[in-house]
Parts: sequence; structure tokens; C-alpha cells
Amino acid sequence: MGLLNWRSGEHFEHGENCRCTQCGKPTPLRSHAGEPVHKVCAEAWNDRNPNAPRFEHKGHDLGTSRFHSDIPSAKKRKGGAR
Repeated sequence: MGLLNWRSGEHFEHGENCRCTQCGKPTPLRSHAGEPVHKVCAEAWNDRNPNAPRFEHKGHDLGTSRFHSDIPSAKKRKGGAR
């Protein structure tokens, strides 16, 4: 199973919980496209559909591609530049 890196605050909705697009249970988490989805549900979907774009789930048009990780950020060097 490929784990997603969702460390960015954009994945947490501080307002209301919405139903996860995969399991239907409430979640404050959001995908990059803003869809309510638990991180583990997104990882499980990616695992079950390794090469498929994700455009529909249970008759709902999601209009997005696979769940993906945050873009890696540059690491800060300890001790400053040399």
C-alpha cells in the first residue's frame, strides 16, 4: 500500500465535517481537489485502482484524478549556509 503525505494544512477543513466520498463517515480531511475523504480511504482507493483515474464513485461525478501526495518541500539546512 502506498502511503500519502498529507502534511499540508490544506487537507484539514476547520469548519464542518462532511461525508467521506469513499466510506460515507464524517471527516474533516480533504483531498487536493477539496473532496472530503479520509487519508486511509484515499490510500485504499489508490491501492485498489493502481492505474485508473477517478472520475466517478457510486454515480457521483468527482471530476478529479487519483489521490496524490503533497509536493515535497525543500529541507532547510541546519546551521545555515557554509
